[in-house]
Parts: sequence; C-alpha cells; structure tokens
Amino acid sequence: MKVHDHFVVRLGGRDYCDTPNLVVYRGAPLLRLSRAPDDELEVQAEVFDADGHRKAKVRGTELVEGDPDAIDVRSSENCYVIRDRANDRVVCEIRRRAGKQKMDLDVSILMHAPDGFLIHANPAQSNVKPLHETLLVRGAEAAIAL
Repeated sequence: MKVHDHFVVRLGGRDYCDTPNLVVYRGAPLLRLSRAPDDELEVQAEVFDADGHRKAKVRGTELVEGDPDAIDVRSSENCYVIRDRANDRVVCEIRRRAGKQKMDLDVSILMHAPDGFLIHANPAQSNVKPLHETLLVRGAEAAIAL
C-alpha cells in the first residue's frame, strides 16, 4: 500500500499526522506505521494473547517471530490486515480512506497489551482515553499509550 510523505491516520476519533507510534505500552511501541523509502506503508506490530504472551512480531507482511500457522498477514493496494487464526480475530486492519482523502488511512485494532488488556479502537472511537484533546494531532509520541 503506497502512502505519501505526511499521511494521516484516523484512530479513536482523532486524525494523526507524523505520529508513527499508534499503540505504545510502557514506552515500547506495539503498533507502528511509517513510510518506507519506496513509499510503501511499513507496519511493525507486536501481537499478544489474553494472557500477555507474545504470539508474534510482524514487520511489513513478514512474520519475524512466532508461529506462521497462528498469524496471517495480508496486504493489498488498499488494505493491510493482521489476523489471529486461533480465534479468527482481526488484530489490526488498515484501510485506505475512500473519497477525496484517499491517501489517508483508517485503522481498526483489537489487540491485547502485554498485561492482557484488550485494546479496542476503530477510526471513530476507542476504549482507551485519548492522549490528545484536538481532533488533528501532529507529531505526537503516540496515539494510544498504556
């Protein structure tokens, strides 16, 4: 999925520009989005189960740690998905926003933190209190922090 220089991510009812760390747990990123030199979206994710055990590390579409039968990663021109095969749960879905802002991205997550807490966020809302009051956030350290 190609992205432009300062792509905007919509998560939890806020728009984030130049905020690569979408989910941070105790200072360590669990979900990070950036732009690779070839303009492709670069995703880095840590996937945990409900007991706080790390199931996988994902870099782009590659599973760099974990059981390849447990996690499915797919990417297309307009969508990127990490799915936990054990419970058929979509852990992370990134979609290109339709309409005039087609280069911007909508993000939905249903992922566990290392302490087992289930983070549920989509483009409109989140079960975690937002760190920022404004609807457009630029250059923040994180979108969601636990």
